[in-house]
Amino acid sequence: MATAKDILESLSSGTETANAASLLNPGASRRSRRDPKEVALEHARILQQRKELETVILQNIITLSEYPRIRTSPYSAANPSPSDVADFKKLVRLFQPSDYDDLIAERNANDLCGYVLCPKPKLKATRGGAWKLVSARGSGFDIVHRKEHEQWCSQFCARHALYVKVQLNETAAWERVGIPDIDIELLGDVADTTGLLAHEKKEEESRLKAAEDATLLATERGDTGTSAPFLVTLRPKEVTEAPKDMGLLDAEDDEAHLKLEGYKPKANVSI
Repeated sequence: MATAKDILESLSSGTETANAASLLNPGASRRSRRDPKEVALEHARILQQRKELETVILQNIITLSEYPRIRTSPYSAANPSPSDVADFKKLVRLFQPSDYDDLIAERNANDLCGYVLCPKPKLKATRGGAWKLVSARGSGFDIVHRKEHEQWCSQFCARHALYVKVQLNETAAWERVGIPDIDIELLGDVADTTGLLAHEKKEEESRLKAAEDATLLATERGDTGTSAPFLVTLRPKEVTEAPKDMGLLDAEDDEAHLKLEGYKPKANVSI
């Protein structure tokens, strides 16, 4: 059984431990005595900063939905304007993958290709099933979802857009906003531009060839519902004389049985 002396010694040692902890970490005691109003205001400031950052990201989505700014020759998706490239990398660096998906959807709503640096319209919606067979790199084929395929104007833009998406982080933007070394790279930043232009031209030719083949196949099947309408004029034949009564067959006519409603076929028929 503990004596009074033991209890006093334990209380004394506990007080010394608490005093030592306060000396090692003097801010702990001050934080424990912070004004609740000050804590609430600090949390409110943090929430306001997060809200403002979300507004900036939303504004960046709207801005990039109208890119590229410069669409005249010689600039294209394979050879974009340096100013457009710099703006794209700057505005997209804090995006999450979900924000990037919203950007693609916004561009598609404007009938633009989902790749930010492409000035071309997206593929038109076509009839058919949910999946589509498309040519892949080399001589192979890929099976892709039709809606995903129609987000772009070509496989070139699809690859370049998805290359950017895989670099985006799922971490919330306000946790990364203070990191200065976040940099987005574009597919082919160090590649030969001439080769990219040739590849884009080849894909454009393949797309036109596929459209011609689809039109030819529709013609062979008689599926001309999408062709241009044409005018058909019906001209009834004018009757110049009254119709004649066929009457009864002549009983003395030996060839009466060969006649059909009074008309005898011209071909010789042996019965």
